[in-house]
Amino acid sequence: MVWRRIWFLCSLQFLITNSSWTEKLDHGSISGFPSYDEANKLLEQFLQQHPNELTKQQIGKSFESRPIYAYILGTRDGRQQHPPQVLLTALTHAREPAGLTVLIYFLGHLLDQFQQGDAQARYILEMREVWFVPFVNPDGYVANQGLRNKVIRKNRRPTCRSSKNGGVDLNRNFGVHWSSGFDGCNEEHGGKQPFSEPETQALKTICEDNSFKTAMNFHAYGSMLTHPYNWANTDLLPAEDKAVYKEIARVFGFKKFGTAIQTVGYTTTGESDDWMYSARHIISMSPEVGPESGGFWPPRSEIAGINSRNFDRTSYVVLKAGMELMVEGAYQRLEEFLQKGPRPPGLDDLVGGIPESLLQIRISNLGLSSSVGKVLHVGIQGVAVGTPGDGGLLLQDGKTQQLFAANGIISFQVGTIEKRSSRTVWIIPARSWQAGTLLTCVAEAASGSRVCHCSSSGREIYALPDSTISGSSKLCAAALGVQGFTTAEPIAEVPGVAQTRIPATTGFATTAPFFQIASGTTRLPFSLGQEKLMESSSLPGDLSQDTVSATWLLLALGITFVGMFLCLFMQSYVVPRAVARRAPTALDYERIPGLQVSRVEEDSDDLGFSPHA
Repeated sequence: MVWRRIWFLCSLQFLITNSSWTEKLDHGSISGFPSYDEANKLLEQFLQQHPNELTKQQIGKSFESRPIYAYILGTRDGRQQHPPQVLLTALTHAREPAGLTVLIYFLGHLLDQFQQGDAQARYILEMREVWFVPFVNPDGYVANQGLRNKVIRKNRRPTCRSSKNGGVDLNRNFGVHWSSGFDGCNEEHGGKQPFSEPETQALKTICEDNSFKTAMNFHAYGSMLTHPYNWANTDLLPAEDKAVYKEIARVFGFKKFGTAIQTVGYTTTGESDDWMYSARHIISMSPEVGPESGGFWPPRSEIAGINSRNFDRTSYVVLKAGMELMVEGAYQRLEEFLQKGPRPPGLDDLVGGIPESLLQIRISNLGLSSSVGKVLHVGIQGVAVGTPGDGGLLLQDGKTQQLFAANGIISFQVGTIEKRSSRTVWIIPARSWQAGTLLTCVAEAASGSRVCHCSSSGREIYALPDSTISGSSKLCAAALGVQGFTTAEPIAEVPGVAQTRIPATTGFATTAPFFQIASGTTRLPFSLGQEKLMESSSLPGDLSQDTVSATWLLLALGITFVGMFLCLFMQSYVVPRAVARRAPTALDYERIPGLQVSRVEEDSDDLGFSPHA
């Protein structure tokens, strides 16, 4: 009887979950994808449900006078602080609907997580301003809806005798290395001049009116990540920006990564990424979402997986626009440290005598914006697990500061950390302190924000301050001074001991960043006197005591996996089609003699436009 009830409730939960808004992304009327009207209705639903977090702004009109909208995500208080901005676009090419569903899924899932109190979602909405443009090319998408063979890529400007082959490729119409070398019927026809099209004018305007730090222009398909300069035969990026793109690529995990010549084998001109990077210095990229097989319109059974797999990737790029925390710690012998500078005041007064070693902590910002506020609130666990009341010393910016452990946690403040730089502090522990696994939480001094970045040797998570439970939430409370956690004032100057700033280009930022899934982690508690750099260790998470809820969750997941297996087993086989993702230029034919690209065949469906309509 009990098992029947469990089965019924799990089945009900499964049905409720799959009847949510996510179902509209893979059960739409256009080969499983939502139609233009269906997608807009879902976006309107988000606006009505989240009026304080999501707004809509018309940024232009298409060639056929359809409105082009941007949806702006962020809390009202957060947007007033002018946080780092991010741009996400989709459907520049009208036959690539997976980009649309990836973008809408990211928006909807993030709003759901925010409503549920998720720390990372709350941080994004409070500390970022994200602009979504779901339909860069609405006319082309609507035109594809009426075709059996949905091959329209360009906008609907009549440039060719065949209405289906006419139009301007919007991703060849931007004003960097623009080319006029393609006729009006070619897939890569770039228009009469740069920014000749109203759709690209709309994107140009919002890029010039805002200060986007990162941008993702979603395309499909091929599981690759392209970035500037796509017009060049060689990699021309500065070393610093190249390092940023490599960090992003590690998180994405795509087999193909780089410029157009490195990924698809030929150069391209007038691309959005190249213009955004060159003209506005936006770290812009084009993820080709979706697997290698399945074509531009993959089977509906693959849509949900494409959407969910790209959520963490998109989150990382959004977070990268601001501060990205990484913490490294290493013990060194105190005697060697003292040989390099003066003796810190207060060292001889430590309870139990002078220790043998001190801990060097390097707090780094791998992001593209400085940390918010004049100070960062820092809490560290794993340095002081000893006798309460025994104080240690903190050395930073040429000063010493007394530290006292509260429940094994020490807290203090450091100054702003600029983008792609770091600060170094030294901790001299009391002899009674016993070192453990290092965990650090940092809170930016933003108005109204109470979310912490937490890092254990490079792996970043987010936490809310809650001193009633263990783990990162309690450490966040300590960093923010919740319930009695306080920061001591500096007590003495130490000449010669100053802050250290290390640019990321020195090779320091080599630890795998947040979201990268490793095959395993190793907890390495270190003892006083250890002199090698700490390796990645597991984070002590906030453990739930509700075992009943965990059991229900496991059962629901089991039912879901069984259902997914049955769906995959029963679906018909799909024969992959080889489709050209981009057409080569005349220059490409000269440089790559063996290049072969199939011509798009004329389809019997015609929309009735003439070149002079």
